[in-house]
Amino acid sequence: MIVYFLQRLLAATARLAIAAAAILVLLECSVGVLGSSAVRIWSPDAFAGVPAALDPRGPDWGELLRERGAATGRVLLLALATTLLAGHAWGILGARLRRYGGARLLASPFALLACAPGFWLVGLFAVHSYHRWQRPGFAGDLVVERGPDLLVWWHAAVVALPLAAVATASQILAVARAVENEAARPWTRGLHLEGIDDEDLFYRHILRRATRGIAAGLDGAVPVLLGSLVVTEPALQYPGIGSMLVDSIRLGSHSGIFAGCLWLCAAAVVATFVREVAVGPETHAPSSLPA
Repeated sequence: MIVYFLQRLLAATARLAIAAAAILVLLECSVGVLGSSAVRIWSPDAFAGVPAALDPRGPDWGELLRERGAATGRVLLLALATTLLAGHAWGILGARLRRYGGARLLASPFALLACAPGFWLVGLFAVHSYHRWQRPGFAGDLVVERGPDLLVWWHAAVVALPLAAVATASQILAVARAVENEAARPWTRGLHLEGIDDEDLFYRHILRRATRGIAAGLDGAVPVLLGSLVVTEPALQYPGIGSMLVDSIRLGSHSGIFAGCLWLCAAAVVATFVREVAVGPETHAPSSLPA
């Protein structure tokens, strides 16, 4: 197990290094070549300090990344927890109702929620509340002086809501697909012909044997959430990594673009690493039929 852990750690490090190199190449091609910028990535002026237009307080990149990363981390934590809980529960139920198209039926409300006009009215209210009160969903004069600052979690929840709506639909379909693939194997028909009850067959045999396939997709929602951050955070004026990346692109800041992209890539790499370690090494030995 230790050897497998070190192998996955080495693979994660290689993925992150390749991602950093790819970001630098794309940055040079897009800003330097296509954008006709005189600044090159190998120039000392390319990776300067934090622009005043990005943060007038003048912090260094390390401090800014810690603040923005903590804000985005809260959003990802809430969105991912909601996605996994709803996605797995409804995905299993959708697989149980597979003959009625249950997976698509259960995923459709979340897909509609992500694009319905009424949902975006909530988003517009959050934008209005920020421009009026400088905080998404709460007045700026509300300050927590003692105890845990629950306001920061409320602000994160406002941003996490549309992210979770989009990712939950994809997670429901992924979980249902993993269970349905196991239910379609030949051994299930044999057990059914032996007279095993349908409920018992599904929950005691099919679902148990599909656990590994479900766990293999635990990080499937992370790229969806990370991609949605770049759209949702600027729309709701939330001070996270997604907003920093968009503002850096607008300002032409090489440092901000590289740091924001690398942070998002690192989050995806860490999610994949955690999933690989949690699932464990894949065995190719033939599995026996369930007892």
